[in-house]
Amino acid sequence: MPFGYSRDIFKYPAVQYIPLDRYNEIIKNTDRNRGTTRAYVYNYMENNDLKKKLSYLQYNDNYNIQKGELAVLILNGKVNLVQYRGYEVIMVGKKLPGTHQLFTVTTKYFYKDKVIFILYDGETSERIDIAHVNEPTRNL
Repeated sequence: MPFGYSRDIFKYPAVQYIPLDRYNEIIKNTDRNRGTTRAYVYNYMENNDLKKKLSYLQYNDNYNIQKGELAVLILNGKVNLVQYRGYEVIMVGKKLPGTHQLFTVTTKYFYKDKVIFILYDGETSERIDIAHVNEPTRNL
């Protein structure tokens, strides 16, 4: 059980994954958007799209994505662990209605032209959501 989670989530030995730290993390509880747990990923050129989404969610902070970063927004959930291998960024967490999490990860480890962010429930190993990113390292 790599990282204490099911082999349904982590199919390879732990040494084959690169841990990704969460930077600039914000966790907010709100009454808005108490629906499905979703994962969104934004690059620095999508700062305005992220700001619109955050405004709707009543985030008042000025959140900016820098070059070499991707912002990850989790609606109705929380991520505890982020690991990268090949084409996949595996995020393990849980569904938490009314809780939204925002953080950035570095793109310096990505070596593929497409990366998939997959959000799993750590207890049930259920795949909750998936987000695709094309050219994650463009314009480092």
